[in-house]
Parts: sequence; structure tokens; C-alpha cells
Amino acid sequence: MKQDTFEKQIHIRSDVKTVLAAVSEFSQHHKIHPLIVKVEQAEVPEGVLRRYFITDQLQWGPLKFKIKYRADILSLTENEVHTEAYQSPNTFIDNITSVTPAEDGVLLKEKVTLKAPSLLFDYAFKQAEAAHGEMLLRLKKFIEAQK
Repeated sequence: MKQDTFEKQIHIRSDVKTVLAAVSEFSQHHKIHPLIVKVEQAEVPEGVLRRYFITDQLQWGPLKFKIKYRADILSLTENEVHTEAYQSPNTFIDNITSVTPAEDGVLLKEKVTLKAPSLLFDYAFKQAEAAHGEMLLRLKKFIEAQK
């Protein structure tokens, strides 16, 4: 198993409540996340606020394939959301996203820790880091277009 963390941040001209709502409601993530093609809400077990099954469309060279994984919202406060995603075999993504007021809007900061088997790690980490960077740019456009 390998583990590493990346951090991303972006300024969005909006308010904390709007931005936090957008990042904590996964049913709309197919509109902003570059890999997500389907989001299904699932039964919520004890200790989890919301559970989703998400399907991503990935590419490895000329091969395109879909993966399905579980994403749980573990906690949601007035300025932070903590999520955990799990996909077999033994791949975990822990994401803490905070949204704080900043000049003319908010600053969204994301800290993502990925843990995966060594053979999968480099591919999964590269995909996650690129996708989250693109997602934040799309989120900014999506939210600011609504103003």
C-alpha cells in the first residue's frame, strides 16, 4: 500500500453557504467533475450523513473503462465537509474541503489523501489530482455563472 496527499485551492466569487452546498451535494457532481458519469444516492448506514455510488469514466492509453465506487459524506459543518470514497481493491480517498470568507468571495481549500495498492497507486493518484484540479475550475464557473 502507498499513500500520499495533494492540496488544491481556488477563489470563488460567492458565499460560504452556496459553495459548501455545491461541494457536499454529490447528485450534481456529474456537472462539475470531469470523470463522473453517474451518481446514485444509496441507503445511509449509521455514522454516515449521505452515501452515493459514483461511476467514473477513465482512460488508460487507448482503453476507456468505467469504475464504480462508494462515496460517503462523514461530516458537514458550517464551513467544512469531510468525505471518504472507497473502491475495490482497497483504494481509499479521504477529502477535507473547507470554505472560508475571503475578499470578494470565498477561498475553497481541498486536502485529498489517497491510499491504494502499490500497483494502482501512481495511476490513481495522477487521475485524482488532475480531476480535482479541473473540478475546482468547473465549480468556480458553475457557481459564478449563477450570480
